[in-house]
Amino acid sequence: MIQLKAEKILEIFGFNLTNTYLASLLSLFFIVFIVLISRKRIKETPDNLQALVEIIFEGFYNFWKNITGIKNLKLFTFCFTFFIYILLSNWFGVLPGFGSIYIKHHEEKIHLLRTAYSDLNMTLALGLISVIGINFIALSKLKFDFIKKYLSPIGILELFSEFSKILSFSFRLYGNILAGEVLLIVINSLIPFLAPFPFLILEIFVGFIQALIFFTLTSIFLKVAFSHH
Repeated sequence: MIQLKAEKILEIFGFNLTNTYLASLLSLFFIVFIVLISRKRIKETPDNLQALVEIIFEGFYNFWKNITGIKNLKLFTFCFTFFIYILLSNWFGVLPGFGSIYIKHHEEKIHLLRTAYSDLNMTLALGLISVIGINFIALSKLKFDFIKKYLSPIGILELFSEFSKILSFSFRLYGNILAGEVLLIVINSLIPFLAPFPFLILEIFVGFIQALIFFTLTSIFLKVAFSHH
């Protein structure tokens, strides 16, 4: 059965651990693990794998500089972290076990894992982090010049614009990922063998595109926030 709401797996000290939140934690732990391992293996003369990673990173950095006009590695890292986290979370959702492993709770079957961003709460949280982070960075850089736009006659429109950005981030990512999850469940239930394979490839591509869109929009909104006019 397909449910829009994330399903509670267990309760820890009054906190409900849902299957989407558990999936997001797995993505986070995987990223931290890769970072810790990579730090010990970075060399001044890179091997083939390190060279490939550096080429990809430099390509994204050049792309980011072209669309923002900003040369700041820390700000790029802020935007690029969204891309990495969303991409891995989306790709984890097509791995075996997501949507197929169940646990019993009061005679009811509950998915143990579910794609993180098929939950509106998760995408809303990500949108809030992006928009609040952009405003905080712009405030720390522009000081009162940044506040002035909210004190102008159209300040209420500026506030409404920031709110609409959060909704745009949330519903765009949520809608696309949930639709893909539903499609895979339906196809797998109708023709459970080779038929779902092309749709898995499609979901991998869609997961990449959604991560790229979030990264690009965050970068553009950051550029706009740095504008004085």
